[in-house]
Amino acid sequence: VISFSESDLEGVRLPYNDLMVVTPLVELFTMKRVLLDNGSSADILYKPTFGQLRIPEDHLKPVKTPLIGFVGETVFPFGSIDLFVIASSSPFQTQVQMTFLMVNTPSPYNAIIRRPGLNAMEALVSTRHLLVKFPTRFGVGEIRGDQQAVRLCYQNATKNKGNGKALPIANVELRGEIEPEPPPTRQKK
Repeated sequence: VISFSESDLEGVRLPYNDLMVVTPLVELFTMKRVLLDNGSSADILYKPTFGQLRIPEDHLKPVKTPLIGFVGETVFPFGSIDLFVIASSSPFQTQVQMTFLMVNTPSPYNAIIRRPGLNAMEALVSTRHLLVKFPTRFGVGEIRGDQQAVRLCYQNATKNKGNGKALPIANVELRGEIEPEPPPTRQKK
């Protein structure tokens, strides 16, 4: 049973209306500034982040459907790619494969995990508690939102608004000790 209680508010600075920004492992890289958004239907990976994952662009699968933003702007993805995402730490962790659409637009985030990714994790998100919980073989795993990271993302987004320049992605780093099984080797299609 997954539930949330007042004890889950420990460490959360109240009052707030922060977004949920977390740090999962993506293809064995610790990826900071990942926005969780259960309001949309496509998981997004930004091109500068994709470049840091050291995966050749020819591994992208073609995508013909454009993305339409809430103000009507149209973005055409460069393609899609399946990536392994690991949430939390051993033994209360989950590892799932998510399909990300790769786009080249300015963003203060490295990636956005939306409904498909959250559903793959079987995750429940409590914005009040800034906490995501999901089932694992050993009990309930969780990821806490990072209030400091989300505020920095907001400052960067408002400071760089409208200049068309992608923000530097400096927070993707290879993790040394890995608990889960490494993702299978990619084969070129």
